[in-house]
Amino acid sequence: MTGHSNGVWIWELPKIRSDYLDQLVKQQVKRVYLKVFDGHFQGKLQPTFWNWQCSPDIIEKLKSRGIEVYGWGYHYGTSDVAEQIQKVKQALDCGIDGYVLDLEAEVEDKSTHIYVEKLLVALRPLVKEGTLGYTSFGHPQFHPHVPWQILDEHCDLALPQIYFEKFSFKSTNEEEVQDCLKAYEQMGLKKPILPIFGSESDAKQPASGKELQSYLNRFPGSSIWRLPNSGEQGEAWNLTYAGETPVPIGGEPSEFTLPKLTRILRTGVIGEDVKALQKVLNAKGFNAGKVDGEFGPDTEAAVRAFQKKTDITVDGEVGPQTWKELGGESGSIPEQGFLGKLAGFAEDEAAKGLSWNGVNSEAEKYLKLFREPMLTLGHIGSSPVFYDWCAAFVTYCCRNVGAEIPDIPEGFWASMALVESWKYWAKKKGYWNPKGSVTPRRGDILVFDWEGDSTLNHIGIVRGYTPENSVIQTSEGNKSNKSGNFTRSMATVAGFIRIS
Repeated sequence: MTGHSNGVWIWELPKIRSDYLDQLVKQQVKRVYLKVFDGHFQGKLQPTFWNWQCSPDIIEKLKSRGIEVYGWGYHYGTSDVAEQIQKVKQALDCGIDGYVLDLEAEVEDKSTHIYVEKLLVALRPLVKEGTLGYTSFGHPQFHPHVPWQILDEHCDLALPQIYFEKFSFKSTNEEEVQDCLKAYEQMGLKKPILPIFGSESDAKQPASGKELQSYLNRFPGSSIWRLPNSGEQGEAWNLTYAGETPVPIGGEPSEFTLPKLTRILRTGVIGEDVKALQKVLNAKGFNAGKVDGEFGPDTEAAVRAFQKKTDITVDGEVGPQTWKELGGESGSIPEQGFLGKLAGFAEDEAAKGLSWNGVNSEAEKYLKLFREPMLTLGHIGSSPVFYDWCAAFVTYCCRNVGAEIPDIPEGFWASMALVESWKYWAKKKGYWNPKGSVTPRRGDILVFDWEGDSTLNHIGIVRGYTPENSVIQTSEGNKSNKSGNFTRSMATVAGFIRIS
């Protein structure tokens, strides 16, 4: 998104304040989105070029003050594609710098999708590369029938309407913003995102100028809907649009690298490493507040929001796992406690992605732990052979961080290479916790029951979990004969083993 300026949207130019040019300059606006077109719908309108507010003279006056002008128009997914193109071309001929299609409820009708695609294909050669955008609902997963993939394929930019001041699907505005952005990623939409934040007089709980300013600063290329008409309420004229953090959403500051983490960062900690944390959190779109090196409530809230978005353990503290997800490396600092050490070791080990293809495979180190015990039990013959090794992987990780794991649980008929053996041993030690009895922690061992028939099928180690989430992050061996870090459904989990 580098190169995209923060901006404001204009609906009806004659209705805003008469000194708008001077005021736009004063507020350091570098881009306006000016309505230039409205479409035809249900026979009530004809596609219309808004020549009363889009003319070479008007566009030139804005540009002469250092302001880019993107035109925008509301399209209904109708079949009159040629007429729409003709009218949009009139706007382009006035000298606008780019064009944004506004497509909303009408294009949730799948019969419109063929016309949306024809329109985009026809517009593509007319609009300068990198400047064709679309705007629609802020949370795409709530409107799955909008032709998102078609829009993503043909447009250069996505401008979602993240009007959090009118949303109510999360407990905080920050959570709503992050959830909207995450939804674009989850749906596989890849074009750069320039969020639109709302400031309108009809909102029941209007966003404050301070909050809107924070979002403008944190999301370069974002904009405000809309400049209010004269006499209307709204914060758009009270904001500064210069921006403070010229970095991509989800990216890291240009020419900025996180230092190695050498301590756990938590509330009350002060230092340059906290400054680095605040800087990268703000760059990624999480409001850590002022970059002052003091780990306070704003920074903790931003850490929690980041942890929740990345599906790792939400504790508001920054250790090796969170630092790694932020793009940094840990120095000499160890993970805290046995569970932290186990999770860290297992995550690194699983990331190797090892497979067993014979006794010379690197993954043989997991299996060889149980060759002698299983031979003693008569469960395998004298020749090294492949067997399921998920439990062997867990045993290997536990022993490498100091846990005493037996080869064969006392009084049981099988070695710890069997998942059922782990449950038997954990119950005797007081480590067993059925699902629902505890909140999973990073470093817990979890066992799976794929069919829900009380037969344990698989075992791994918890890498991260957000309370009340339907999925859990794991480190495992032998998922289709390969180790790795995965995301699993909580519905398949039978219980947790917490070694204390």
